[in-house]
Amino acid sequence: MKTPFYAAANKVLTMYALRQERASAPAPAHSPAEIYWACEMLLDIARAAAYAASKEAVVIRAAADLWNKTETTPELFCVEETQS
Repeated sequence: MKTPFYAAANKVLTMYALRQERASAPAPAHSPAEIYWACEMLLDIARAAAYAASKEAVVIRAAADLWNKTETTPELFCVEETQS
């Protein structure tokens, strides 16, 4: 896998979507708290990517920042597979 951090970020986005389908009164769907939590998870991945000197860090951080500001869920990231 050429883009492991994008794959991890996609897992966060997928889990966010699942959590919104099963929203409850304490954590309503698409609430600021839910968005904040998911953005924090993306920022953690971006930090790990930056530590590993991956160019994916910039894109993931930008997506998290934009999501936090606009409350618009980012699209899934394009994951490149390596060829054996």
